[in-house]
Amino acid sequence: MTKKLNYGDYLEIPRVISSQHPISAEHGKPAHIEMLYIVVHQVYELWFKAILHELGSVITMFERDFVNERNIGIAVTRLRRVEEI
Repeated sequence: MTKKLNYGDYLEIPRVISSQHPISAEHGKPAHIEMLYIVVHQVYELWFKAILHELGSVITMFERDFVNERNIGIAVTRLRRVEEI
């Protein structure tokens, strides 16, 4: 019997949610905004990772001696995705 994959397990939500570790309180000056700072910057890093993933696939398509015409539409879609990010 195969266990069904659920949203939380697939996205590793517990791991993501537990990845914020504010340190200001350890230095005697708790900063409420520190959590927001950490979350925002982690999200930026995830967006950068997505950009690199998309660009890497487009580069792979175009670094060959022959570019399949069918890949042009795929490349444009991925570059538009990068633009949106």
